[in-house]
Amino acid sequence: MVTKRQLGIIIILLALLGFAGLVSADLVGAGEWSGFGPLQRIGAGFGGVAILVGIVLILLGKRPA
Repeated sequence: MVTKRQLGIIIILLALLGFAGLVSADLVGAGEWSGFGPLQRIGAGFGGVAILVGIVLILLGKRPA
């Protein structure tokens, strides 16, 4: 059974992986924008919210999710 702490860690890792994808897309020059484009900003915002949700889940502890 998955606990809330484990679920929080998984969500944070996925958000960090997504953010790494955003940064790597910018480094290879994908897209027409110089720097972060609007969709990358939206994705980074969703990633930040996901990290906050993950932190809350980690703090809730070992109860089943």
